[in-house]
Amino acid sequence: MVGLVIVLPIISILIGLYFITLGLWELKEGVNRKQYIKYMFTGLFLLVVLSPMIWLF
Repeated sequence: MVGLVIVLPIISILIGLYFITLGLWELKEGVNRKQYIKYMFTGLFLLVVLSPMIWLF
């Protein structure tokens, strides 16, 4: 159980960085701006909001 508490924030950070990278790639391609916004906000939410909340619990 203790290992899960350590692994969950790390996985959340990695997935958040992945979504931010996808958003930047979508911005570079310039095809779908709504997709860029969705990827960036999802990644930033995972990085900025969810990861610290998991550490607090």
